[in-house]
Amino acid sequence: MARLGSLGSLVSSLALVLALGAHVTTQAAEGFTAYQLANHNANLKQAIVNKLEKKSLKFGMIKLTDCIPIVAAKELGYFAEEGLNVAIEVQPSWKHVQDRVISGELDGSHMLYGHPLAATLGYGVAAVEVIAPYNLSINGMGISVSNEVWKQMAAKDTRLQTAGYAMPLTAETLQQIAPAYKSSGEPLKFFMTFPVGSHNFNLRYWLAAGGVMPGFYDGNLAGSSGTVNADVILQVNPPPLMVSAMNQNNCQGFCVGEPWNMQMTIKEQTGRLAVPSQYIFNGSPDKVFGMTKKFADENPRTTQAVVRALIRAGRWLDEAPEHRKVAAEMLANKAYIGAQPEILAESMMGSLVYNMDGGKADRRPEPDFNIFYKKYASVPLHSHAVWCLTQMRRWNMIGENKPDSWYQEIAAKTFRIDIYREAFASLEKQGLVKADELPEKDALSYPAEAFIDHHAFDPAAPNAYLQQFTIGKK
Repeated sequence: MARLGSLGSLVSSLALVLALGAHVTTQAAEGFTAYQLANHNANLKQAIVNKLEKKSLKFGMIKLTDCIPIVAAKELGYFAEEGLNVAIEVQPSWKHVQDRVISGELDGSHMLYGHPLAATLGYGVAAVEVIAPYNLSINGMGISVSNEVWKQMAAKDTRLQTAGYAMPLTAETLQQIAPAYKSSGEPLKFFMTFPVGSHNFNLRYWLAAGGVMPGFYDGNLAGSSGTVNADVILQVNPPPLMVSAMNQNNCQGFCVGEPWNMQMTIKEQTGRLAVPSQYIFNGSPDKVFGMTKKFADENPRTTQAVVRALIRAGRWLDEAPEHRKVAAEMLANKAYIGAQPEILAESMMGSLVYNMDGGKADRRPEPDFNIFYKKYASVPLHSHAVWCLTQMRRWNMIGENKPDSWYQEIAAKTFRIDIYREAFASLEKQGLVKADELPEKDALSYPAEAFIDHHAFDPAAPNAYLQQFTIGKK
């Protein structure tokens, strides 16, 4: 039986939806303005003051809403104010992002938070030090399932047949239907976006918490399919292709960022959102702005200018609801995501549609889904890196146990909070940020309540953390 929370929790959730539903519906249905791309000229005087080593930069992005700090920094003129001339290029997949950052074709990019760690460890690529001087977002992912799988899940737990069922939804009902698929020779297939990505680790975490074995990797840093002993098969698929994969019945579920869960749920209606990631790990790292260590070392002042602009953009995004509406309009431009602004605005403006039943939306307020600055969301915390490394070890991407000190060393090399702190300090002097918006520590602990399986995480003790899991490599 899926853990859906107490009756009181269910009543509270329904009351909240009823109280805010009209507001959220109006909010998502408001008229949008076709966004015209800005054309800010780089401040050449500021470039001289900043002593920039490189003024013209090329950054990458994937068609996901969490690229928005990069887009906003360009469109609001924050890059230009720093003396930077930035071009943003859409990339077809996370593999292309990784390869082009490493090769230097991109000076920096929207990246999965596991990208710097994998590159530095040589997982799937020749080892190259990639760093994250800025964290783009926390939370922001969703796990969706096909209509047929949801029908089977709801048959196992009839509470799922009524809109407004309480969160968190575990994978326990999925665990009850997975064996029949596996015994038929065609196990359930879920897509995620990249082996070392947030989508893979959140999907695996959710499955394992519900008793579903997502499979081990073979411990080889060159990579493997990650399907050893799997009850459900997980495969890589680029984010913009998730919806078409579901439409063509090539998968029964996927984990991806927005706008693709909403595109499927609202427009295509071939599946539905099962659980957003904040109910799996509230505060989960998601995307970072990444670049090679070589670039940062050779261009330290340029790197500082980039991070300052991104900090301002992240802060702007979480400052006011009307900023999120403008952000959705920005992303709707064909130069970026090109999706309908109404679809983009769902998550960006604090709501999610779980299902469309007879044309009626099960829309719920989800203000913690996309966080870009609040709760230290823009800070490249060492705890983010350590948690990612624990998941790599849990699923045997890292084929042997490592001492706690190793986790701390890799975290400090890759998640460069020192660069962020320097940029933040300069903005604080200008009165553009406030001191209490920066954590005192470089790593944060997360209480049991932050996780769907109630396993607290202390980044100072990664090995003790790993011992808590029933499903995982020992």
